[in-house]
Amino acid sequence: MTNIEIKDITAAELRAIQDHKYFMSQQKGKEVTIEAAITDFLDKYMDEWRLDKTRYDNMEQIAKIREYMAQGGDIEEWTEKYAPVWREERESLEKNGFDTRVITITNERGLHVRPSGTLVAIAKKHDCELYVHKEDMEHHNFKLHGKPFMNVKSVLAALDLVSMCVGQGEHLEFIAYGKQAKQTLDEIEETVHRKFGEKS
Repeated sequence: MTNIEIKDITAAELRAIQDHKYFMSQQKGKEVTIEAAITDFLDKYMDEWRLDKTRYDNMEQIAKIREYMAQGGDIEEWTEKYAPVWREERESLEKNGFDTRVITITNERGLHVRPSGTLVAIAKKHDCELYVHKEDMEHHNFKLHGKPFMNVKSVLAALDLVSMCVGQGEHLEFIAYGKQAKQTLDEIEETVHRKFGEKS
């Protein structure tokens, strides 16, 4: 798999890319990969999107400052104490419509071929996008705040999960976006908790 080397994207940017991926897929009449959506979005839409987002964020921030000052607060105090928290919250995965889950692998043999295939099958049967992160993972589709994430629905996902060499007790961070995001993560968590049906 070829990794797309791009600057760190934020959760808000990933949300915009997910929306772009949906519309590209509708136009082409087939599922577009996250790599294709990232490339197209960066090439054609990112600059305009960032400009629009900056304008919108500034308007929202001004409204918050006015609200704070109406309650007797000071603009400098808000800027120092609350502005960083406000910006961080706006760039969070949760604020941008993503469900997240850190799941610990419980089965003795870890993510060998069958459990990896099970995770991919769960992802593919639900209406959502699903990505996974593990420290030092070799294959990834993008980086979010410096952390590599891989598409669990990709053609080679099962093999890539096996190649991650995830052992018992290790953690995987999943992010999901779409109508059945929570349902997908719930099923994955339950399947992992049941050790993928393995006896040991």
